[in-house]
Amino acid sequence: MSSVPPLLSAPGAGKPSRSASAVVAKATRGFQVFRIDGYSWTKALPGGERITSEQFNVGGRYWHIDYYPNGTDGSNDSAGSIALYLRLQNTYKKERVRAQYKFSLLDLAGNEAYELPAETGIFRSTGRNPHNPGEESPEDPGCGYAGFITKEDLEKRRDSLLKEDCLAIRCDVGVTEVRTMAVGPKNGRPATMRNYPGGYGYGYAGGAESPDEDFEDDGGSHKGRRSEPDDKEYIRRCLSAQRRK
Repeated sequence: MSSVPPLLSAPGAGKPSRSASAVVAKATRGFQVFRIDGYSWTKALPGGERITSEQFNVGGRYWHIDYYPNGTDGSNDSAGSIALYLRLQNTYKKERVRAQYKFSLLDLAGNEAYELPAETGIFRSTGRNPHNPGEESPEDPGCGYAGFITKEDLEKRRDSLLKEDCLAIRCDVGVTEVRTMAVGPKNGRPATMRNYPGGYGYGYAGGAESPDEDFEDDGGSHKGRRSEPDDKEYIRRCLSAQRRK
């Protein structure tokens, strides 16, 4: 049997290549406020029919809130409870994401008037065929509550939960975000950080989240750069924005 030459100490091998890397893992979180004007009319939808929020970004991934006014059972058009689910938006990549989530209902001042404890769930992107974008993969329904609150209890608390026939849902999401960081010097440039391709993530809510966003409330439209509002003020602006009748 021939011996392997000493590659690590071979003469004439030249200067060795050098590199260094690191990963940074941290918890990130975000929330979205999903406002439904005209709650009473949503009760006319059939069982299994959902109303979906706009996408929002948490940890580099897009999420949706799904509200089922008559539950998730398509064979029952008069369910006694509303259902709320958090769903990971499908991408071209199959993946599993572990996230913590919490649903609450807000009064029009932005206070949490009803909530259930935070839960942890596994969310899945079932993937898409990049060569046939129109081909739909089976969608993962996400995680949530088939009976978040009974409609009877909701109606009893109309003054706080359904004032002006508005249902305001808040969903908080938290995940672990992993990024790689090049720690070795390269051409004299400082170390840089980038998203880890297979990393986990949390992020911040979508919608009008930038301080440059326009808010239209009862006092009219407000434009231009301003200091970023805190969470409570941000929610207050979202809930006081002009409602469509």
